[in-house]
Amino acid sequence: MKQDTNRISIILADDQDRQSIFAIRHQVYAVELGQHEKNEAGKLSDNLDAVNIYIVAKAENKVVGFVSVTPPNKLGYSIDKYFIRSELPVVFDQGLYEIRLLTVIKEWRGSFLAGILMKGARNFVKSRGGTTIVAIGRLEVLKMYLQVGLQSLGRQAKSGKVTYELLTARIDDLIPSSRQLQKASIDLENRVQWNIEFSIPDKINSCYHGGDFFDAIGDEFETLDLRQEVINADVLDAWFDPAPNVIEALSFSLSWILKTSPPTSNEGMCRMLARSRKVLDDNILAGAGSSDLIFLGLRHWIKSDSRVLILDPMYGEYAHVLEKVIKCKVDRLTLQRENNYKVRMEELSNCLQRIYDWVILVNPNSPTGQYIPKEELEILLKSAPEKTNFWIDETYLEYVAHAQSLEQYSSTSKNVVICKSLSKIFALSGARCAYLCGPSHLVNELRLITPPWAVSLSGQIAVCEALRNLAYYHERWIETRLLREGLALGLTRLGWEVVPGCANFLLCHLPSDQPEASALILACRKHGLFLRNVVNMGQCFDNHSIRIAVKDAETNLKMITILRKVLSEFNLGSVDGPI
Repeated sequence: MKQDTNRISIILADDQDRQSIFAIRHQVYAVELGQHEKNEAGKLSDNLDAVNIYIVAKAENKVVGFVSVTPPNKLGYSIDKYFIRSELPVVFDQGLYEIRLLTVIKEWRGSFLAGILMKGARNFVKSRGGTTIVAIGRLEVLKMYLQVGLQSLGRQAKSGKVTYELLTARIDDLIPSSRQLQKASIDLENRVQWNIEFSIPDKINSCYHGGDFFDAIGDEFETLDLRQEVINADVLDAWFDPAPNVIEALSFSLSWILKTSPPTSNEGMCRMLARSRKVLDDNILAGAGSSDLIFLGLRHWIKSDSRVLILDPMYGEYAHVLEKVIKCKVDRLTLQRENNYKVRMEELSNCLQRIYDWVILVNPNSPTGQYIPKEELEILLKSAPEKTNFWIDETYLEYVAHAQSLEQYSSTSKNVVICKSLSKIFALSGARCAYLCGPSHLVNELRLITPPWAVSLSGQIAVCEALRNLAYYHERWIETRLLREGLALGLTRLGWEVVPGCANFLLCHLPSDQPEASALILACRKHGLFLRNVVNMGQCFDNHSIRIAVKDAETNLKMITILRKVLSEFNLGSVDGPI
């Protein structure tokens, strides 16, 4: 496994690159796979190289992977060597392109580089007006081809010691439907530079949040029983169930709940939240999850000419909305690994003297698990420039103590808004419930542009019932601390550097002699364990950092067992090899 993957350049091959490609082809397809005879020159090429276009991945100016695209031409395609055109259900017209020789050198296998190259080939074909893809895939890695949208034509061919399957796909069906390939792009997003002469038309515009476990369950929900076979530690859903009274209330009236419109403005839910938080009704605005409120609030208050300060690392949705949706000026306060990513308050205070329009803080922070005590934050807010507004996300604060919340402070302030997701603390991720607490003049601005029925009836009922059963949740939050400590101990025994956190997750740094995060995560998926690569949550991370959710004691032990097994077997290779 190649350890230094900070910079990867994707380019179209020049003549010098082609010589490197021919040498790699000989090493892989003659020496490793035995598909071709070895030769003294140590290079492999064929007549189609006169028309092939090579898309190349380079690191430190060295070719580390490539894929060939054969356009419509008079010489034909490589599949012509194995199959008779008239017997194939493929239209051989000017829209047909062949993707072949997808290859990654040994040191880089398992890094999702094959996925990036496949994406580049797909976009190249689409930019040329191509409509259909044909390919032949080795049987050993056929599953990967099928996962990216290619369909088997039920025909095989043997070349040397290698057996291939014939595959095809419409260009619009290739890759966009594959969560794995989308994730591959995101994992490498901060490290890949596209130095290539065509645009990438399907660049992912959403923020990656994990949730890959639905690849195993199925996002059309026909096989929900498979949920028992996966551990979804790539998202931060609560390890515990909602309070029994919440389940009973929903179960008792489920058919009525599903067919009935909820209160238009979530009035009762907001009243109960206001009473619980000891603020006025006008200080509370409900939404369908914190992301709903982030998109609503930040897009309303922050404009393209605004200046905003965020933490780095931090929950990725904020940087995504600010930089890619609003496209405002964003500065980052980089948190230091040697300080366990704690916020240095003096440094933050000095930054505020630059006069920002908004400052976004997540407290406790994700993925670091660090938090700023209430007293220190209040001092900062009182000394901040009057022009600066603050958005503070307290999604995980109850895992520390609700007494640390700044909700009451924000309700009487002029410039502080608190964002609270109820997903994690009340075990209601599927219900999509959250709220903002802040000064009424700001909250009422958003109330005017909030759509009716923002929170489902099931969500409103669940929140109200959860607020009546806080004692149950207090016990679960205390249990979470003990479970977190036990999981941290097990991860430390794997040789990992575990950042001491305070929420329902842990940030871990893998040692350099272990596989990259992306490769380890892919290997764990085969055992039903899904983990989160945090590379897109901060510019300070390399590909050796993982976030893992805290689960119940039995599941925590199972996760450690799977990780130990995967690490011990990792030298067996991966699917991201030559194809």
